[in-house]
Amino acid sequence: MSFDITAWMKELIARLQNAFGPRLQAVGLQGSFKRGDYHAQSDIDAVVILNELTPADLAAYKAVLAQMPASSHPVCGFLGGKDDLKNWSRAELFQFGQDTRWLCGTADGLLPPPTRRDARLAAQSGAGTVYHALVHTWVHGQLTENFLQALRKSLFFALQAAHYARTGVYVADKQALAAALPAPEKAALLPAQTPEQAAADILTCCQGILAECAQSPTAG
Repeated sequence: MSFDITAWMKELIARLQNAFGPRLQAVGLQGSFKRGDYHAQSDIDAVVILNELTPADLAAYKAVLAQMPASSHPVCGFLGGKDDLKNWSRAELFQFGQDTRWLCGTADGLLPPPTRRDARLAAQSGAGTVYHALVHTWVHGQLTENFLQALRKSLFFALQAAHYARTGVYVADKQALAAALPAPEKAALLPAQTPEQAAADILTCCQGILAECAQSPTAG
């Protein structure tokens, strides 16, 4: 029997409304279930925003999740307070906002409108994180396919942000984004003949993003 994410999220929202009442500001869905490319082991990336977050709320949310129907899909995502979210890094909020489908409430008053500067900061931060993980593992560990696949997933988000910084257009679909990217960036998202070649492609891509973001204007 296939998993019905729509029905599951509706039940979660009802239980959250019962637990938190008017303190519940918004509920959304992120990740593979939001994009539609989920698989049997995919997490449920639920986003829950309260008017404020207290330690007691963590226990209350955990209790709500414990009451939800059993599923082979682990629940993760984000739980936070409205004002905390307003004070968050604009670079992180760029991806957060673009990747969230709001199912209860809206982002109005919660998230600032995304700008190209936010996207550049997100791309720069993401590329730097991938760069560091790649170089560290290349020297001190092993370039396994699982590791490279995880890096390509992180790099995809950085490239989404870089593309938005260049064009003002957010492309959620992986194939559509790859088709819109320059050849070196497209190559970094694809498996190569050897792990070393794949790693070299990823490194080159990260270096390009970092250089582009450093040279771009900070406004807008």
